[in-house]
Amino acid sequence: MEEKIVKFPSFDGKEVEGFLVSGGNKAGIIVISEIWGMTEYIRNVARRLANLGYTTLAPNLYSRNSEIFNERTISGVMRRFFSLPPEKRGDKEAVAKLVEGLTEQEKKIYQELVVNRASTEDRMLSDLEHAYLFLKSLGLSKFGAIGFCMGGGLAFQLSTQVPLHATVVYYGRNPRILEDIAKIKGPVMAHYAGEDSAINQGVPDMVKAMIQYKKELDMKIYPGTYHAFATEGGPAYNEAAAKDAWDRTVRFYTRVLG
Repeated sequence: MEEKIVKFPSFDGKEVEGFLVSGGNKAGIIVISEIWGMTEYIRNVARRLANLGYTTLAPNLYSRNSEIFNERTISGVMRRFFSLPPEKRGDKEAVAKLVEGLTEQEKKIYQELVVNRASTEDRMLSDLEHAYLFLKSLGLSKFGAIGFCMGGGLAFQLSTQVPLHATVVYYGRNPRILEDIAKIKGPVMAHYAGEDSAINQGVPDMVKAMIQYKKELDMKIYPGTYHAFATEGGPAYNEAAAKDAWDRTVRFYTRVLG
C-alpha cells in the first residue's frame, strides 16, 4: 500500500491537492471530508479502504487557500457558529454580534462556509467531479464515494452528477433537487444519527424519491446518537454505532465493488 499527496487539475485551471492511497485496483473511492477539511480521521478512512484493495483519493477541498482554510482555523470559526442555539442561527442580531468578534481571516471563513455556502459547495462539487476523472485516468473501472457530514451531502449530490457504482452517506443532506435522484447509477448506503433533526427532517422525502425512481437504498438510523457519531476523537463519537456503520459500509462496498 502506497500513500502520497497528488495534484489534479480542476474546472478553473487550478490544481487541487489530494491524499491518494493505492491499495489495489478493485475500484477507486473518493473520500469526502467533513467541513473541517483534511483531518487525520479522513486520512485514516482512506487508508482503511485501501487496505481492502481499493485506490482511494481524499481531495483537500480547501487546498486553493490552505493558509486561511485548514482544520484549525475552520474549527475555530464553525464551532463558535455552532455554539449558537439552532433557533438563533437565523437571528441577524445574534449572528452579527458573533461575526463582529471575528478576525479578518475568520470573517473570510465565515463568508465562504456560512454566507456563501451554496456557491462554495458548487466549487467543491466541480473539484470532486475532477477527482473522479483523476481516478478514472488511473485505469480503474469501478468507482465509489464516501462522505461525512458536509461531505456526506456532497457525496450524495455527486452521485447524481457522475456515474458512481456505490455511494456511502454519513449523515449528509439530500441532493438539492430530489428529482436528480433519477440520475443515480448505483446503490446508496446511508447512516443517520437518531438525534440529528436538521439532517433527518429531509429523510422521508429522500426515501420517497428513491422509491419513486426505483433506486437501491440501504439505510440505518442509530437511536441515541448525534451528528458526527463516527468521527473518532470527536465530541459526538459513539464507538458501537461507528463500528456497526463501518462494518455495514465494508460489506456494502465488498458486495458492489468487489
